[in-house]
Amino acid sequence: MEMLLFRVALAPSVVLLASVLARRLGPPFGGQLLGAPTTTGPFLVLMCLTSGHRAAAGAALGAVTGQLVVVCFALAYGRLAPRVWPRQALGAALVASGAAAALGIAVDDVWLTAVLAGAAIVAGLWTGAEPGAGARTPRREGGRELPIRMAVSGVAVAVALAASQILGPTLGGMLSSLPVLLAVMAPGLHRSSGPWAAVELTRGALTAVAGSTAFLLVLAAALGPFGAPAAFLPAIAGMVLTSGLLRAALAGHGTDGSRQFGARPSTSPRPRD
Repeated sequence: MEMLLFRVALAPSVVLLASVLARRLGPPFGGQLLGAPTTTGPFLVLMCLTSGHRAAAGAALGAVTGQLVVVCFALAYGRLAPRVWPRQALGAALVASGAAAALGIAVDDVWLTAVLAGAAIVAGLWTGAEPGAGARTPRREGGRELPIRMAVSGVAVAVALAASQILGPTLGGMLSSLPVLLAVMAPGLHRSSGPWAAVELTRGALTAVAGSTAFLLVLAAALGPFGAPAAFLPAIAGMVLTSGLLRAALAGHGTDGSRQFGARPSTSPRPRD
């Protein structure tokens, strides 16, 4: 019960913070917060405290499959956002993420799943399109839009976590890391700030998911032999190192977020969904 209440309370807080970051610093920063283990990390800490290291390690392994789901959602939404309405992009992204979840379960190999996620991240970041005619100047969100977004995220996480407690730690870990918050944020930003803001958000999430996957793999491997305090330190180091290497590679390739997606051509607004 403590984990459920904690995660349900944490999800709206993350949506609020991501919305503020997207408005003040740009959508990529909000996306990076959503792609980082912002909610999965605290969830695994509580798993260690309440269910033991072995259950937490199983949940971390399941969460790796969840990262593949996040990657496929972000790729599908980011590619379709400049071409279709928010609800259509969301529907297609949910289908893609469902297929990714089925693939991850069928593969049943955490390392192969991590390799597939990494390959999809690299392919998506390296082949992203330049901003086009869909970009527009952000507008202020309506007074009720953000609270509704926060409430939806809390309810969705509550449902996922309630199911995870029945299905066991591995499937529970996968459910706990599904792109619920990204599925709430991306359409909202798409409607309020235009399709290229949603593209930047999903791209920011992709850059963070690589580090999150490394975090989960190291944590799952280290929890058993070293225990929680010692396991989280190398896991965080692995996340930071992986994210730094990816950013360096993107900068060298000329596809970092500031260069490729920073410009927002001034064009006529696209109608809201």
